[in-house]
Amino acid sequence: MNHLGENLKPIVARLLRLPGMVWLMKLGILFVVPRHRLGVQAVVLNENNEVLLLEHVFHPYAPWGLPGGWLNRHEDPRRAVIRELFEETGLQGELGPPLYVERVSVPHQLTLAFLVRAKRQQLSLSGEILSARWFGIDNLPNGMYGFNYEAIMAAQRLLTGNPAFEPVNLR
Repeated sequence: MNHLGENLKPIVARLLRLPGMVWLMKLGILFVVPRHRLGVQAVVLNENNEVLLLEHVFHPYAPWGLPGGWLNRHEDPRRAVIRELFEETGLQGELGPPLYVERVSVPHQLTLAFLVRAKRQQLSLSGEILSARWFGIDNLPNGMYGFNYEAIMAAQRLLTGNPAFEPVNLR
């Protein structure tokens, strides 16, 4: 579909060469082009392949879930997941591959889950976390959001190869 008529193309091209017009076009794009918030979550495993779940203050209907949060402006998702893990739990972790991606249409968000291997076990919970607990993958609590469950199952597929794990490509 041709948005600009053939007669308008040369005019628009000349206008965009005027000082400040490219900046003005980019500003307009910020207000017109749809955007998604980007979040990250960590499937944190200990040496026994138990997964760390947090009881979140701000998730009243599904309190148990993975550590995670929103990206800061211009932040790399891989750095964000390690930062969020440390902010919420005090844990350091070794970043593994991306496991699962989900897009939610309302409120327009995209969330990425990464595998993280816990480096140390001493928890220091933030104010937004009520409690934390290590769960066996076969003993997960009821009522988690579907994304959390799917990300944990992707980690299990990666670890066991059954069924075959299909990695998420973020390039």
